[in-house]
Amino acid sequence: MFGYPFKTIFFKSNQNRQQIQSAIELHTFLSDANYKNTEKNVKSFYGEVSSQDFKLETIIKKKPLVNFIHGEIKGIDNEIYIIARLGSLEHQRIYALFIAVFGVCSAFLLEALYKSSNYYAPNFFSDPMKTAMLAIEAILFLIIYIKYRSFKKNLQATKEFLFQIWSATEITKEDVPLVFRLQ
Repeated sequence: MFGYPFKTIFFKSNQNRQQIQSAIELHTFLSDANYKNTEKNVKSFYGEVSSQDFKLETIIKKKPLVNFIHGEIKGIDNEIYIIARLGSLEHQRIYALFIAVFGVCSAFLLEALYKSSNYYAPNFFSDPMKTAMLAIEAILFLIIYIKYRSFKKNLQATKEFLFQIWSATEITKEDVPLVFRLQ
């Protein structure tokens, strides 16, 4: 879908849960560590990490990484499946709100154009409400476009970074056992 800055990726790793958690923590400035950075390592993320899931926000600008990564660590022993949700916005509902506001503004503008006897009437833009709706639409379109372009540009680099720290390979949803796919 054009402009949809989210993607779910499935990984398989031969490491155990604690190794995966440690690998994430090595690159994460933890939110529950009283905001103290005691190590000299450059951190790429800020967020929460446990042996079952993680919620990360990219804080480094030197690496081309997507803005948000939410994931679940599933599996047993050395057969771990990681279901990672990568996104340019933290939640899908923000994207849905942008699309809904864009649609409502479009509907009102189309109705105004339909009621107008002359589609190119000079007084169309003299109405401040119509001008405000056009401005809102332009701003929302620009936000969605920039977020989507940034997401697409950084997606492959993020996948490679995650492959590296987890010693993982990308798999399809069908390769993940059904018991681990269920929420």
